[in-house]
Amino acid sequence: MADRKTNSFPDIGERLRAYRIASNRSVDDLAKRLGVSRAAVYRYEKGEIVKIETVQRLARLLHVPMTALMGIDTEFVADGTVFFERIRQIESRAQSTVIVFGPIAYVLTSDEYDVILRRALGETYPEVTPGVQAKLDVLFDSLAKRKAAYREKRLGIVSISSLPEIERFLAHGLVARTNVSERTSAERRAHAVREVRHIAAMLRRPPMGVQIGLLTEGLPVSGYQIIREPDRTRVVNSPFRIVDIPNLRFGVASIIDMDHVVQMHEEMANELWSSAVTGVEAARIIETLADEAERRL
Repeated sequence: MADRKTNSFPDIGERLRAYRIASNRSVDDLAKRLGVSRAAVYRYEKGEIVKIETVQRLARLLHVPMTALMGIDTEFVADGTVFFERIRQIESRAQSTVIVFGPIAYVLTSDEYDVILRRALGETYPEVTPGVQAKLDVLFDSLAKRKAAYREKRLGIVSISSLPEIERFLAHGLVARTNVSERTSAERRAHAVREVRHIAAMLRRPPMGVQIGLLTEGLPVSGYQIIREPDRTRVVNSPFRIVDIPNLRFGVASIIDMDHVVQMHEEMANELWSSAVTGVEAARIIETLADEAERRL
């Protein structure tokens, strides 16, 4: 058990970097406020922090609880931008992941998906100010690196979705609010049809290391992700979404590496996978739904 915790200080460095980036603070700015050199801040972001007082000062400067930087057993994240950067950091070391969430794991989406996602996330704000644009820039830089890393190392992925999630996605498209124009609604639904066909193509010819399962009934649980690293496994539960109904602004996510919590989620994922439809059969089901949705456009 003790060995699993040896990465706690590198993790503090990663969390520090995520919170610094999300707050739009530069290394120079943080160094100046701390009264240290730029090199010292870079060392902190590598996990080379030897004093608890330094962690306390960093937490105060970034306006986050010290426990958020420490992340002992359970790490709570109340900022969507920070959350997705943390997932990118953890996945960069991971060997495999199980995603019980729909309609498909984000890293398996098409490049067009990111274009539509940015528009949809912009709609969640009352006004897209320069500050909002900067926040979205940070997010999409992180997401681009996440997809690139997946494509380079081919992280093993099991993605479990459900038919009701696919149907909802086809009915509404990637929208964050209901009062979009009819033209926008039609564009988003047309994109959803293309994206579902993209999923169907992967079901017919899965990329290396990818397994996709489709439950014919709704998921009996809220979505979660299991990320397996060489020295530990973590469970991620999050209200932040970059699929179907995007949400970057509201909620609190948790990243947990307690053994009994991981085991419960793994057992549930195994049970769901045993009930899932896969391969050509699943492809035919969602292709039929995509054809019907296209006729309604």
